[in-house]
Amino acid sequence: MSLTTPARTKMGSKLMALTLAAGLLAGPIAVDAAPAEAATKKCAVKMSNSKPRQYSNTWVNVSKVGSKSKVETIAHYKTTKTKKKATPSKKGKASLKYYISGATPGKAVKVTVTAKKGKTTWKCSTSFKPVKKR
Repeated sequence: MSLTTPARTKMGSKLMALTLAAGLLAGPIAVDAAPAEAATKKCAVKMSNSKPRQYSNTWVNVSKVGSKSKVETIAHYKTTKTKKKATPSKKGKASLKYYISGATPGKAVKVTVTAKKGKTTWKCSTSFKPVKKR
């Protein structure tokens, strides 16, 4: 046995219809709002020596990144990849040391740089060509 009277059922139906209509009208506004997107910026990078000898050191000098960001460099050698990580100075600079070992002479080694801080990402790249040790 139902305690609901026909008048209350009609009122409830109208209220539900009104709520649904309001939701449909408001729905697209929330859907159309653009999500906060991460910003990608360019950084600057330069090798201390773009033609280092085998079994020597060269530095990847990164600049124009956010202070206290997390910098990662990856050197893409012929048969392997080497990652290095650093935190830049307050001026947005970092220097990462790479030991060249017996890298293939004359084969370009691409170095990719990615720095992240919050929703901001900086990207840049450079390369170097090892030369044979004398």
